[in-house]
Amino acid sequence: MTEPKVPPRPTRAAPPVPELPEPRTPGGDSIRRELVLSISALFVAAIVVAVAAAALILPLARSPLQVLAVLVVILVADLVILWLFLRSRLNQVVIRPVDRIVASAERIAGGDLDHRLPAEETEELDRIVVAVNALAARLIREQRLLAENVASLDDTNRALSDASGELVQAARLASAGTLAAGVAHEIGNPLGALRGYLDVAERRAARGEAVADVLESARGEVARIDAIVRHILALGETRKGPAREDRPLLEPEPAVRAAIARTNAHEEPRVEVRVDVRGEPPLIRAEPRHLGAILENLLANAVRATRQAGASEPVEVRIGSASAQDPDGPRTDPEAHPRRADDPGQVTYAHRRRLKDLVRVTAPPPADAGPHDLVLEVLDRGTGIDEDALPRLFDPFFTTQPPGEGTGMGLALAQRIAGELGGAIRARPREGGGAAFEVRLPGVERASEPEEVEREGVEREGVEPEDAEPEPNEERP
Repeated sequence: MTEPKVPPRPTRAAPPVPELPEPRTPGGDSIRRELVLSISALFVAAIVVAVAAAALILPLARSPLQVLAVLVVILVADLVILWLFLRSRLNQVVIRPVDRIVASAERIAGGDLDHRLPAEETEELDRIVVAVNALAARLIREQRLLAENVASLDDTNRALSDASGELVQAARLASAGTLAAGVAHEIGNPLGALRGYLDVAERRAARGEAVADVLESARGEVARIDAIVRHILALGETRKGPAREDRPLLEPEPAVRAAIARTNAHEEPRVEVRVDVRGEPPLIRAEPRHLGAILENLLANAVRATRQAGASEPVEVRIGSASAQDPDGPRTDPEAHPRRADDPGQVTYAHRRRLKDLVRVTAPPPADAGPHDLVLEVLDRGTGIDEDALPRLFDPFFTTQPPGEGTGMGLALAQRIAGELGGAIRARPREGGGAAFEVRLPGVERASEPEEVEREGVEREGVEPEDAEPEPNEERP
């Protein structure tokens, strides 16, 4: 059933961007020249008036005091006339034009960008007017450009949103196709073998021959199909378990040893597995069966790879800790996605490193998390991991095992469980041969009087967790 196509949303047109006008050349007389000429003319006039007044009045004076009084009156009159003239001239040439410019600039600053200052008579003030008008025109242009960019970003975001929806739908269809192809391939092989066994059994029964061994082989193929179906259901299951703070505290070492015991119970011939506990590993919040499922899948792969390579060195399980803020131990590893031989030259996977840095910076540790994470390492000297296989190692149905061994679901299931516990699994080839798998889970600080800790929960269960990958010929209850 195809989803209805959403009609494209209307785009918002941005206002046109105006062109910047050519700045006007400032004109008018200079303030300095105006003031110098006015003051010079005033002084000349004052001197002429004073000389004329003295020539007219001094002959009438009868005493030196009268002469002094006449001179003082002439001087005061000159000063008063000079002050009145200068005030009037300054108001006309400087103060009132500056007030007009300030008022217009405040109007533009208030949001009226279309307002323009009128030209002034003096050159200096007219230069300020030209600069303010040019600034207002540039502000209008920048505002329109910003609006145009915002509209363009809106259109781009809409296009990206529509494209991401189409990509999500295409990815879902591709995932469904990949899953269907994987299911058909994985189930088709044992079904073909089962059909062959039944044909053989039918022919033997017609001849009166024994069919027990053929039926036992057919039973193994049925068990293999059952395991595949169970793994598919487990991988696609949406678990809504308890919140992290509601999970029980788990001591990792007993869970590791119990997983080793269960692995050795159905792996023949057995491969020695050693446990190396380094320091005092932190506790974790997890169900014992979940940690057991992760370890059993990793141990089963390590044991099989060691057996196939004929290596004498035992499988090693290291239990330790690492700083939760350790930059050398991220929970997501971009190197788990190296370049492959057929990758285009421009593909660098740099986006994975940026995403890793972003997650590391923005994701705070849990409220009750201690300063360290639990680190479990499973190391072997088996057949190793090809560089080309690393990017697909945790994909469902991907396996490097021979036909009939494994379902290719164990690592995918283990990675999903680790993610649900707040951690991750990463793999790398070891120098000198073999493989190393690192499980990193959020640790909990050991308190002086901790709450009840699960130490024997795995052993008490006494059954194989439903998420652990069974043997191909093993019947599951």
